[in-house]
Amino acid sequence: MYNILHVEQSDFFCKMVKKIISDKGYAYIQTDSFNDALHILETEDINLIITSLYAKGGNVEDFIKCVNYGDKKETPIFVVTSNTMDETKMNLIDLGISEYILKDEFEKEIESHMDAVFVENEYMENLKEANIAVVEDSTFETLIEKDIFRKYEIKNVDYYKSGKKLLEGEKKYDIYLIDIILKNEFGKDLIRTIRRNNINASIIAVTSLNNTKTVSSILNSGADDVIHKPIDENIFIAKLKSNIRVYTLNKRISKMIKELKK
Repeated sequence: MYNILHVEQSDFFCKMVKKIISDKGYAYIQTDSFNDALHILETEDINLIITSLYAKGGNVEDFIKCVNYGDKKETPIFVVTSNTMDETKMNLIDLGISEYILKDEFEKEIESHMDAVFVENEYMENLKEANIAVVEDSTFETLIEKDIFRKYEIKNVDYYKSGKKLLEGEKKYDIYLIDIILKNEFGKDLIRTIRRNNINASIIAVTSLNNTKTVSSILNSGADDVIHKPIDENIFIAKLKSNIRVYTLNKRISKMIKELKK
């Protein structure tokens, strides 16, 4: 079950939000204080935060900063308000909120936004069970990727110093992270070979190259996406979740087929 934390002072709006969340089968936790919300985040497993602009014990900007710079920075934040000011919206989005929803559109919008968030959670769970290959000859870059995988508890990862070692193993993976400039190898050629042998895999090129013609050429060789160095943790994880969709779709189809055969 998903736990949703709602920061709101209006009893009327709380009742409306609680009904929507409860009807979806999610757990509803409410407070009218930003300070209490931060305490709840420390003690409860919260999957989504819905907050108004105003609550007791501080301001929404400081609250968002505390969440996004702390241990719970992966928790999505929806701001719900009657304020249509573009400047406020821009500032809050720049602080890292996931959605900015107007109160008069809340009932229409909230379900689709919540569903989208929890699909992202499904992608993360599938990412943890997918088989991932990293081809990288830089020890420093490998350590960065290992640290990110460790942080997100992604364990099914094999590391290769060269494309030759990867191909010799003959193991197929769901996701490949391929460094483009390898010692005595060109990652683009490796991507072509992988694509021929594993049509359903997600292949992500990892490179410090920024020339648009070069990047286009890499994508045309069979890569699904590109991650640029130096690696940014948030972009890295977002790209992985985005590229696990094929795996997720195949998993859903397999489940449907099994159910139909029963």
